[in-house]
Amino acid sequence: MLNNHAHFALLEHYFNQSEELDWVMATIVNKEGSSYRSPGAIMLINSVGQSFGLVSGGCLEANIILHAKKVFDSKQAYYIEYDMREEDDYAAELGVGCKGKIGVLLQYLTAEHKSLLAQLLQRMQSGVSSYLQQSYLAENKNQAQSNTLTMLDSKGQILVSTHPQSDKFHYEKITKAIALDKSHINTVLDKYELSLTKISAPFNLWVFGGGSDVIPLVSMAAQLGWRVTVVDHRSSYARNSIFKQAADIFRVHPDDFFKSENSEQVKLFQQLDAAVLMTHNLTLDAAWLQLLHSTNQAKYIGLLGPLERRSNVETLSGIADRAWLARVVNGPVGFDIGGELPESIALSILAQCHSILHNRSGLALSGKFINS
Repeated sequence: MLNNHAHFALLEHYFNQSEELDWVMATIVNKEGSSYRSPGAIMLINSVGQSFGLVSGGCLEANIILHAKKVFDSKQAYYIEYDMREEDDYAAELGVGCKGKIGVLLQYLTAEHKSLLAQLLQRMQSGVSSYLQQSYLAENKNQAQSNTLTMLDSKGQILVSTHPQSDKFHYEKITKAIALDKSHINTVLDKYELSLTKISAPFNLWVFGGGSDVIPLVSMAAQLGWRVTVVDHRSSYARNSIFKQAADIFRVHPDDFFKSENSEQVKLFQQLDAAVLMTHNLTLDAAWLQLLHSTNQAKYIGLLGPLERRSNVETLSGIADRAWLARVVNGPVGFDIGGELPESIALSILAQCHSILHNRSGLALSGKFINS
């Protein structure tokens, strides 16, 4: 499954530095067989040779940076294939574990690309999905006409394109492909092969409570490419100087949250995917839990503390919907991995939350029980 949420973190990084350097974007546009990353995964390389993001398990990136130098010189796209099935291929010589083939398209980012990517980031911040379309010629490495990006909405309508004649494109195939609602699609239009990637909004994690034990949780979630919001009305908590990786910090009491002056906060609250209650205060946790139940938006709610504390919080919340509490609230929160430091607790919480948001079981991939 493509982790689209990496796009959010990478684009944020790009816009923090894009004024100073030239950039190339490398995208997996197709694959056959197995590979570490899925089509649509991106990597950004700047003109001083720094790279961000991965299109493999870390084994192909150095070679991609070398090819990026050609793109910086020509300002034209470049397409390369890595075939782990062929013994004489560069990727196979590295001893790559996967046995598949991937095609990577390298594109020089112009001012027009930057404008398009800025709109893509804005749509992600607004919780809206988009499609990013790239075209390439698999039989031709030098892609003079393939340095274009096109962004479409969920209905297949073109929103913006770096192609000067994008309005003349024949998009009946594209519209039908998008209707399938897949994370990535390959199709052919005229002589070009098209790569269509669905770019979803990042997961929105809200953490209620801004104590020092929250710091590693926010940091780790941000590293995953999630959008993290910290909420705490107490003046000595949730300080901006400490939670630099949080997208937002709101200082509001649960009793005042739905007041008219907080309309923008409420709008974001209604888009959250997951929440963790870490106020260390029974009354506050119960109040926030009640608000989370009222919107019924969270797919995951984590609650710190033992079973007795969970029972007390649920009683104080006054929520009569026992089925909802059993389905959504995870308390004691996290997986049993051992450790009592904030970093271990954060890892435990995020592992559980990650598995639920990705509809996974959370079991060992080997199929065995750990330490059994």
